[in-house]
Amino acid sequence: MSSLDPITMATQLATYDIQPFQQRYQMQADKYQAQISALGKVEAALREFRTAVTNINSSSSNIIKNSATISQDGYLSATANASALSGSYQIFVEQIATAHQMMTDMPADLESTTEIPTTGTLDFTVNGETMTIDLSTLDTDGDGKATMTDLVSAINNNPDNIGVNATLVRSNGQTHFMLSSTETGVANTINVSASGTGAAWFEDAFTNSSDISSPQDAVIWLGGQGGLKLENSSNTFTGVIDGVDLTVSQAQKAGEQPLTLNIGPDQEATKEQINTFIDAYNNLVTLMDEHSSIGGENSARGVLASDSTLRSIDSQLTNIVRGEYNGMRLSQIGIDIDRNGKMTLDSTKFEEAQKNNSAALEAMFNGDGNLLDSIDTMVDPFLKSTTGLFKTRKDNLQQNISRIDDKQASLDRKYDMAYSRYLAQFTQMNTLMTQMNQTMSMFG
Repeated sequence: MSSLDPITMATQLATYDIQPFQQRYQMQADKYQAQISALGKVEAALREFRTAVTNINSSSSNIIKNSATISQDGYLSATANASALSGSYQIFVEQIATAHQMMTDMPADLESTTEIPTTGTLDFTVNGETMTIDLSTLDTDGDGKATMTDLVSAINNNPDNIGVNATLVRSNGQTHFMLSSTETGVANTINVSASGTGAAWFEDAFTNSSDISSPQDAVIWLGGQGGLKLENSSNTFTGVIDGVDLTVSQAQKAGEQPLTLNIGPDQEATKEQINTFIDAYNNLVTLMDEHSSIGGENSARGVLASDSTLRSIDSQLTNIVRGEYNGMRLSQIGIDIDRNGKMTLDSTKFEEAQKNNSAALEAMFNGDGNLLDSIDTMVDPFLKSTTGLFKTRKDNLQQNISRIDDKQASLDRKYDMAYSRYLAQFTQMNTLMTQMNQTMSMFG
């Protein structure tokens, strides 16, 4: 009679005891994990779709894109947002805004290591604001000395800097201490004085400073010279024309013809926006179809088949995109929805709607309660970061996995108990069989 291997037998029988439960738990865990993954993909697609909606439904961007073109390059650039009205404007650029740059009257032998006073103050005023440099604070190592480099650093790194930049410039073997305003325009003129230093050369250097570049405001004329004069401390004029920003870069010469600025719809940019919207929508529909498919003879059942979250999204979104807004439907402007729920664009029909009725097109997409606003309102409950329906669904599924993990741990304990029991039984049986074999051998 052959002997038994107690460990092998105990392992096999203990495994048989728990194997059906183990397989069932693993299948459930895999199913929940697959659902979490699929929900994450659909959620990402929904966020991408919402981003596409937001990008064409904000205070600065509508479905209709406008363009701004200038008759001659080099003098002026312009951008037009969604609120800009079509029109043609004559603009003459008289002068551009410049920043104040000044050079102090420091000694000719000035160097970056030249020592400066460590008592008194250096006071700056720019555009009604003041900044004071306490010269005693420049001695950071306690040796009673401070240099021009220390002064430059103290000005530029001052946390209360009011728009002044200090520089040491070397030219023709000499070093010059320069100050520049960080902003353009007359209002940003730098006024500086030193006092209480006990060093006449230092205080006189600021008193006798000279301008390298005088500050000036930008000046343009709407309607050409003799029209409406506009001045600005910056080279960018915002809101002079509704929805249009103008940035001047070079002054024209007296007597030159004014520039022509044309504002109008940008058909290509508008179509690009609508294509981005359609692509994001179709990507969302594709993912939902893939994961919620009921399956068939040649296709697998989706892991989110009959899922209530996806059904809700599909139902609400379908109602919105097939609805009527401002008396119009998507099909009337060249956006059709096929039998698979995907959007297709008839470019010719869309361009015609844009060309002949852009105001109605904009009113259909943009504005409270219209298409894009309705979509944004609908998706919001699904995408909230803490209470969103996607987060709630994934959290619930993760809790299910955690409960399965607890069951698996309990199953491991059951295995250990069964293994110990079987091991003891087979060890005892093996001992008896060994004794029997020994007894039988005595009888030949």
